[in-house]
Amino acid sequence: MSTTLLIVAYISSVVKDAPKRPKLERKDQKLADRIVSLLRQHEEGFVESYEECSITTSADEDLDELWDPETALDQDEQKFEGIGSPMMVLFGNVLVTIENVWKAIHHYSISKTHRNGSTKRRLPSSMYTKFRFLKTENDLRRLVKYEKLGEVKPDKKCVIAFISAKLYEKTLDAIRAGHILHDDTLRSMIAEIKDEFRIDTEFYGSHNWVNAWKRAHRISSRKITTFVSKKKYLEKHLLVEKMDKFVRETRGAFDGYDPLRIYNLDQSGFQKELYTKRTLTETGTQIVEVQTSSAGGITHSYTVLPMLRFDGVLHPKLYVVFAESTGSFPTTVPPFNAPNLVLAAAKSHIMGKVLLADFFKRVVFTNDVEDDVLLVADSWPCWTKKDVIDTVRPANKKVKTCIIPPGATGQIQPLDIGIFRQFKKFMKNLTEYAQRKHNDFAPHQRDSIIKMLSQTYWQLCCPTFQEWRAYAWFAGGYTDTRPPLFEKPTDYCFFGKVYGKCQSSGCCGVSMIRCAYCTKHLCFQDFIINFHRCV
Repeated sequence: MSTTLLIVAYISSVVKDAPKRPKLERKDQKLADRIVSLLRQHEEGFVESYEECSITTSADEDLDELWDPETALDQDEQKFEGIGSPMMVLFGNVLVTIENVWKAIHHYSISKTHRNGSTKRRLPSSMYTKFRFLKTENDLRRLVKYEKLGEVKPDKKCVIAFISAKLYEKTLDAIRAGHILHDDTLRSMIAEIKDEFRIDTEFYGSHNWVNAWKRAHRISSRKITTFVSKKKYLEKHLLVEKMDKFVRETRGAFDGYDPLRIYNLDQSGFQKELYTKRTLTETGTQIVEVQTSSAGGITHSYTVLPMLRFDGVLHPKLYVVFAESTGSFPTTVPPFNAPNLVLAAAKSHIMGKVLLADFFKRVVFTNDVEDDVLLVADSWPCWTKKDVIDTVRPANKKVKTCIIPPGATGQIQPLDIGIFRQFKKFMKNLTEYAQRKHNDFAPHQRDSIIKMLSQTYWQLCCPTFQEWRAYAWFAGGYTDTRPPLFEKPTDYCFFGKVYGKCQSSGCCGVSMIRCAYCTKHLCFQDFIINFHRCV
C-alpha cells in the first residue's frame, strides 16, 4: 500500500475511533496527526479557508506585441500606472476594460438569426482584426457567455492588483503625513478603496496577503523614535530649507580655514549603566526582567563632550561631567586618573556657563588645538555666550562658532549622526559583559565608568577608524568626498571570533575584545580592570 493510502487509512481509523490503526513511519505519523488536528478544529469552527488571487507575469511569457494598452484605456484610466481601473478582465495576457468587452459583445452579434432561432455571429477573423485582445475561439465563447449572463464581472486578479496599487499610494501618503499605521489600518484602507471605486468583492486583505504585500513593497513595522507636533511636522520642509542653507553657508566658511582648524563639538548624556533594550529569552515570555547593579545606574547620567576635527581626528581629550552631591569630587578618594579624560564635577551633569568656561579652558584653549579655529555646534544657548568664553580665552586664541539650526542636530550634526551611536554601543557591550561575568565590577560606580569610558574613547581614537570618523562629516553634507569603505569600531573590536583564549601574557581568561592598536584578543580583566595600554 502506498504511503498516501496508509496515511488516509490511519486518519480514517482515528476519525472512526477504530481499535486497530495502520503503523506509520515517524514523518508520516506527524503529518497524519496534523491533518487529524486540522479536521477536528474544522469541526469546531476554528479553521477558516479562503482563496486569494494575484496577477503574476514572468519574463518568458509571450505577450501580444501589437497590443497597445494606452489606446484601450479611457483618458481617466491613463492617469494610472499599471492597472488603471478595477473594472477590467484578462484575455490571455491582455487587460481589457469591461466597456471594451461590451463593445466586442455587441459587435459579435448580428441582428439576423439562423433558421433554428440562434443569433448570427460575425466571422472570427473579423473579430480578431477589430478587437486585438481576441485570439481564440475560446475568447469568442466568453463573449457569448457574458451576453447570456447580462454582465461582465471584473477579473479577481485585476481587482486585487488594482487594490494593491491604490493601497500603496494611500500608505505612502499616510507615512508622509506622519500617521501611525498597523495591519488593521491597511485593511481599513482596503475597505475605503472598495467604497471609493465601488468595487464589489469580498477581498479584505488576509493576514498572509498583508504580510506578502508589505514584503513586496518594502513596508515594515518600526519603532516610533520621535513624536512631533502637527505644526512642526507640517513645517518640516522649512527646517530642511534652513538645514540646506546652514550647510551651504558653513561649507563656504570652511574655505577660510585649514581642515586642522575646523571642529564639531557636541555634548551627550550617557546613563551610568548603558544596556540594550532587547535580550534573548524563552519564546512566549511576557515579562522580561534583567538585573542591574544599581537602580540609579539606569536613571542617572553623566555628560561627555568630544571634539571631532574635519579630517576625522578626535581631540585626544574627552571632557566628562559627573554629578556630585557636593558639586566637587571627594578629596579623600579622588577619581581614577585616566590620561585621555578631562573630568569635571557639578551638582548636576547638565552643563551651564561655568562648565562651558571650564571646557574651553581645559580642552579648547590648549596646545592640542590650533590658535584660530572654527567650531560647528548645536543650538545650545551657551555656545553663543562669547563673553563667558572670553573670560578664559588667551590673547593668542581665536574662536568662530557656526550654530546649527534648532531641531537639525540629529540630521546634520557630525558627532550626533556618525559617532555617538557607536560610542554608546561600545559602552553597552562592556557593561553587559561585566554584568554577566564580573559580579564584583560595579558599572555604575565612578571609577568603573571612567575606566570603561577612557578605554572606549581610546579605541575610537585609533587610526584604524579614521574613515569611520571622517564619514560623519560626509553624512552631514559638509564634504562631497566620501571616505573609503570602513569597519565600525564595535564590528572590529567585538567581531564574532573574538571570544577565545586571552592573548595577554600569563593570562588564562577568556577574551571578549580585540584591541584596535595591538590587535590582541583580551579578556575584560586585562582590558578594563587592569587598564590595558599598548601604545
